[in-house]
Amino acid sequence: MRTFSVYETEWGVGAAIFSERGLAGIALPQQDDVQLIGEIDRRFGACKYNQNLDNTLSLTLERYFRGERVHFDIQVDYGLATKFEKEVYEHLRGIPYGETSSYRALAERCGRPGAARAVGNAMAKNPVPIIIPCHRVLRSDRSIGGWSGLPGWKERLLRIEGML
Repeated sequence: MRTFSVYETEWGVGAAIFSERGLAGIALPQQDDVQLIGEIDRRFGACKYNQNLDNTLSLTLERYFRGERVHFDIQVDYGLATKFEKEVYEHLRGIPYGETSSYRALAERCGRPGAARAVGNAMAKNPVPIIIPCHRVLRSDRSIGGWSGLPGWKERLLRIEGML
């Protein structure tokens, strides 16, 4: 069974979900515990809270949401992601804090220059936002583009990193 730890922000409480193979998901902050548990259940299925998990990630996430420049060095469990999706996620992890890329540039880095839409589809399945920073990818015209997470969060994350 997957387990989770929590982190707190000014926007509410979020969670880091773990499998036996590593970090399997991030639930962005919710207004209360009931909404958080609902989000975890909806996206990851039944998970058990584990207060004994190493809280390094939770503390780092809390620092991130306060606007501190942090680095996430953690093993990610990509689950059932395809080879292409994993490649996109690895390239996403290479976009530094405070910088952006485009869907097209990311597709080119993956060796598939015409696959900007496929990159966007892979990002829509990203279970680990922030750690795999899909919010740092913009349209070629520098507009925000899509976001499969909670409304307004892409802009909020870009503001936290000083990009808006």
